[in-house]
Order: sequence, then C-alpha cells, then structure tokens
Amino acid sequence: MSRRPTPWQRGCRAGTSRGLVTKVARASVVLSAFAVATLVTFVPTAVGAASAGLPVISYTIDGVAGTNGWYRGSAGGNYVRLLWSVTGADNTDCASTIKIPGPTTGTTQSCSASNAAGAVTAQTAAIKIDADPPTGIAAAATRAPDHNGWYNHAFGIGWHGADATSGIASCTSLTYSGPDVSTANVSGGCTDNAGNSASSSFAVEYDATPPELSTISVQSTETANIVHWKSSSPDDVATVSRVARGSRSERSLFSGAGVVFVDKKIQDGVEYHYSVRTYDQAGNPSQARTVLAFPKVLSLGKKIGYTPRTAGTPILTWPAKPGASYYHVQLFRNGKRILAAWPLTTQLGLRQSWRWAGRRYKLTAAHYNWFAWAGFGNRKAARYKLIGHSTFIVPSR
Repeated sequence: MSRRPTPWQRGCRAGTSRGLVTKVARASVVLSAFAVATLVTFVPTAVGAASAGLPVISYTIDGVAGTNGWYRGSAGGNYVRLLWSVTGADNTDCASTIKIPGPTTGTTQSCSASNAAGAVTAQTAAIKIDADPPTGIAAAATRAPDHNGWYNHAFGIGWHGADATSGIASCTSLTYSGPDVSTANVSGGCTDNAGNSASSSFAVEYDATPPELSTISVQSTETANIVHWKSSSPDDVATVSRVARGSRSERSLFSGAGVVFVDKKIQDGVEYHYSVRTYDQAGNPSQARTVLAFPKVLSLGKKIGYTPRTAGTPILTWPAKPGASYYHVQLFRNGKRILAAWPLTTQLGLRQSWRWAGRRYKLTAAHYNWFAWAGFGNRKAARYKLIGHSTFIVPSR
C-alpha cells in the first residue's frame, strides 16, 4: 500500500529547484535590468550520497548580480532574497525565502534536512551586498591652469571618491586636449567593487588656438610714431616693442588692451622697427609682426651712422643761429638742384610736388642732398653762413 505524502512533503515537492528557477526567470523578465544569481546545489555528504537517499539542499539568490561576487541589492532596495530548495527530506528547517539585508561585506546562512537515510546541513557562500554608489566623487586637474584660469595645452583630469562597503575599484582618468571651449563640463566618476557607479563633472576653460594678428601699420608724424594693429579678438591684449636701426637693444613700450599705440619718445632722423604681438585670454601668443617706421623729421648735423630714409614728405630742420634774419635751403637730386627756399624759421616741410625756377618737380624715390645757411640782414645783401649739409633717401613704395 502506497504511503501518502505528508503536507510538508507536498510543500517541498511544490517548491523544487526547477520551480524556483522558473519563478526567478519570470522575475528577471519583469526586472530586465537585473541579473539572476547562479543556482548553487550543495551535497554535503560524499559522492554518491544522493543515490544513498540523503536529502539534497540547494539555494538561489534573487537579486541584482554585481561584480567580484557582490550583489547590488534588488529592485526593492538594499537587500536580496535567499530561496532554499529541499528535495528528499522528511524534516527540514530550511525556510523557503529569507530576506538578507544590506549593506554587508559577507554573511552566511545555513539550514538542515533529514530523512530515514540521515541528515545533511548546507551553508551558503558569503553573501556580499552593496547597493550604494560611491560617495564624495570629485575631480582634480593634474596641474594648474596655464593663464587666467584657462588651459592652453593638454592636461590630465583624475576623479576620486570613497565607498564604505565594497571599496573603490576604479576611477576615471583622462587627458583633455580639446576642443576649444569657453566653458565645458567634462564627466567622469568612480565604480566600486560591486559595480555601482557615481559621477561628477569638471569645469574646463580651454583654448589652444593662438590669435591672428593682422593689418599692422605705422604712421610717422612730426612728434610721434603711431602704431596700429588688429587682432582676431577685441579682448586680446598686445605688447609693443621697438629697436632703433643700428642698435641691438630692444625696448618694451606697451602692454595692454587696445589697437593703437602712440610713441612720443622718438628721435629725429632715426628709423625704428616696431614689433607687435597679441595674446588671447588663455595666454596664447600670436606670431610677432614687425613694421618699419621711417622718420618724419630730418635734423641737420645729427649723426646716426647711416643715411636715413624718410616717410612721405619729410620736415627738414637745423639749429638756430644767433642774429640770423632768415635761412636759406637748397635741395639736390642726383647732383642737380631742384629747390631753393628762404624760410624764416628753422624748418622746411617738403611737399610731394612743387614748382621752382619755372619747372615742376616731384619728391620721387631717389637719393637727396640738402644744405642750409643762416642769412643775416637784408636778404638782398646775400650775407650767408653755412650751417651744414646732409642727405636722405626717399625709398621706393
């Protein structure tokens, strides 16, 4: 006569491992973002014990599988469910479902089952639960900004954080080398050993493109050289320096915002090379550009070591002579006199063209000689005393 199963045995058969796996598989469809733990079956007795009729105990962890043997809780929170399955037992203390709270660095559970053939005890592996992401996520650059809070060449960024349960496994590190941005938030973060991640952003101001300097020019006047330039951004700052012809000493004249500089500390007859360079807000320098300033005023008797070239229409000057009533100036080109004048002051401004002795002349590109005399008394008396002579060049345009 067959023996009817006890109510407990009917419950155990209804809760076989196959039934549990099916239930977990269904749960994994609903919670598609969560992994299902591996089913681990324990047979505590020697090999062949199952055939000897001893009970078989196995269990399943219902939770989100993380990394490195950790669980990241479950859909409901920071816990997992332990589901025991027992077959072939007459008696057992294995509850069908146990809630294991987290966080925990490792906890074990055990239960027993017996039948007429004997008793077995099963124990789980350490159940480690960490559903909390890392905290204190922050980033730091590997070096200070290059200029005014801006970076103008590649630099490193590293993230760091803490994790109280499973510990930090890795954090983002990268090298930023563009694109140029006035404000950008670069994202990175840390991951703990359970696979939880947290992120933060790092604000970057980056510009590695130098400005472009264009339309540099100089205007020479009687009292100053006026340097003009244009850079690619109105916010760029400029530096201006100069070198006098025949000198190796460069003098810094200006540093700041703007598009013009007036150099009032010039010497008559001296040619100057002006160098201009602009810098953007990130400290990138443009290519330096130079412009040559020819003198507007040519002084008689001034020794500068070379024949000066003149800018446009020069102004000829000479020292005053006591008692002089007027002065007399003669201009020669290629040995031929092309102008004679009797100014009352110690300077004569040449024009681009003029009439003299019935002919019209122009100040063309050539080498010129000029002489100055002091006149005394009435002009008709023709009482002159030579002050001196000099030369200049009108360059080709």
